Amino acid sequence: MKEAGFATIDVFLSTKEFRMIRRIVKISGWIATVAFVGFSFASETKKESNEDRRQRLRIAVQEICPVSGKSLTDKSAGKTSPVKWTDPETKEVLYVCCKDCLQSKPDAKYLEKIRSNFAKAQSQCLVMTDNEVSEKSKHGIIAGHFVYVCCPPCVKKMTASPEKYLTKLDDLYEAFLKK
Repeated sequence: MKEAGFATIDVFLSTKEFRMIRRIVKISGWIATVAFVGFSFASETKKESNEDRRQRLRIAVQEICPVSGKSLTDKSAGKTSPVKWTDPETKEVLYVCCKDCLQSKPDAKYLEKIRSNFAKAQSQCLVMTDNEVSEKSKHGIIAGHFVYVCCPPCVKKMTASPEKYLTKLDDLYEAFLKK
């Protein structure tokens, strides 16, 4: 943007939670702040969809690839985003570290670790919330999600209203990850 021989530059200072905009004007080699234009909170600028939230939480709780055992959350150089994988038999959704892993079967030892991660993060039955769960608890796959229950009738209740219970699961995962 040019103004009467002056160059105007908009500067965006941004963090995860806060975004600030300042307008700077360059005058013959000198820089002077002309105006504070405004600010916004990052959460106001881009709202995460329920499905994006669910995917982010599942990847964080799953933590490792069921095929290679590599971390899904490590942001090291050149790391690709996890890829969604659905078990053709059980219809369970998991995430693998790369497209190459889509062609392989999950390793039992990594699946055991993933199940343990899910149980720790869930911690309680989604239906009868006073009852704790562990990786040895009864379980079921609800809309592609592996969930633990305190008793088999709870699986039937979750199957009847999956979104209600998956939202509860998301909230439990979120609380677990904040610890």
